[in-house]
Amino acid sequence: MSATNRFAGRVTELDRKLAATEIEHARSEGEYGVAEAARRLALVQTATTRAALRVAVGSRAGDVIPPAIEAAPRIAAALWLLISVVHIVIWLMIGLITGDWDPWPIWVLVGGGLLAAAVWAAREWDRRLRSVPGVGG
Repeated sequence: MSATNRFAGRVTELDRKLAATEIEHARSEGEYGVAEAARRLALVQTATTRAALRVAVGSRAGDVIPPAIEAAPRIAAALWLLISVVHIVIWLMIGLITGDWDPWPIWVLVGGGLLAAAVWAAREWDRRLRSVPGVGG
């Protein structure tokens, strides 16, 4: 179950125990200091909703997606679009000046699009792996 779906709704005593166990485990792994773990455990005891539990547990190192992985698909798509527009403008200028309408920009459009789609798919694959317990972090 993903980190965002663990807690959603009213809090039961079992939910509090599970959250406290996660915090203790994170403390034992060195992710939280003693003071931080104590502060989070106090938040767990006073939590009345699962959203409050989610805040108390917080994100752990394995739950956070690196910013570079999040931004890569947008950057790849923007570069592909920019390069494609430049190639189409050059192609139109060559076609208007010389009358040669050879369809060479298709390679840039298709090849770059496939590369941008591959980057997007890699990011989605990483997200799915992170949502499987025990696999991504």
